[in-house]
This record gives sequence, structure tokens and C-alpha cells, in this order.
Amino acid sequence: MATQETQRPYDRTGAHTTVERRGNVRRGTHAVMTARLEPSQVMGGGRDVSRTGAYFITSDEIRIELVFSAGGREVRAPAKITRVEALSPGTLGIAVQFERRLHENELP
Repeated sequence: MATQETQRPYDRTGAHTTVERRGNVRRGTHAVMTARLEPSQVMGGGRDVSRTGAYFITSDEIRIELVFSAGGREVRAPAKITRVEALSPGTLGIAVQFERRLHENELP
């Protein structure tokens, strides 16, 4: 059984926090989204490496254009990747931050 200590989220400094930092309400969606990576180079320092993979740390932004359908039309939103999570083998969850605040009618 997990302790309360392990259930609390961490902030970007690694400290435990219970403060909700999201400035906007999130809502569920089943929209199909396509991410187009912008040509870029990401540099960082290596933490570890093996014959089958590597882990590195970077402060460079990974910029994308997120495209989704909203209200019968296509919406393009420049964004940057803020988090990648391995949900299960072969499945990733990717969080992005839009470069501009989207209007309500742009959301799927």
C-alpha cells in the first residue's frame, strides 16, 4: 500500500506540493490529434547509456504544431512538449503547452 508521502505530486524543483498550479480547467476529449515536430536539434547531458537505450537531460524546448478538429474545422496550435510519460510498453502520454491561449470555440 502506498503511503501518503508517495502519493503527493512533485513540483519542478522535486519538492512535494499539494498546490494546484493549473490556470485553466481541463476537460476530457476524444479528438484525434496530430503533432508535427518542427525541425530542431535538442542537446543535453547524458545521465546513463546501455546497448539498448540512453537517458539524457535537456533544458531545450521541443517545439511542435498540434493539429486537431474542433467545431467541424481544423485548428493548428503551436506548442512545446512539457512532459512525456511511459503509460505502458509502447504507449506514451505527451503533455504540451500551447504558445497562445486558445479560444473556447477552438477546443475540440
